[in-house]
Amino acid sequence: MRRVYYRSYDAEVTSEAFIRETGGEPERFAIADIGDVAIKVVERNWWEPWRTKQVWVLQARYQGRVVSLYESREPRVFNMVTRALQRALEERPKPPRPEDTGGTPFRPWG
Repeated sequence: MRRVYYRSYDAEVTSEAFIRETGGEPERFAIADIGDVAIKVVERNWWEPWRTKQVWVLQARYQGRVVSLYESREPRVFNMVTRALQRALEERPKPPRPEDTGGTPFRPWG
């Protein structure tokens, strides 16, 4: 059963996918293929004093390439999305270990 961890106008995190709404075609990232998640803080728009200078960016390795999953100027919203992704990654199914399938973790000789 699909579980929703976070949903808003610009992002949705479920047990199956991270979906980012960019105004055009939504970008979908399968939770099973997301790894090496990192948070970056980027300084932007120093010439616009009425805007927040810092942008929080959520990056990850996805199918062999580094992608930006989400970015926000609002720390509270960014933290909610980050926590939702963390919960989805923690609860994704783990691949079976050889011991669980009746096999052995050792490779045969020769």
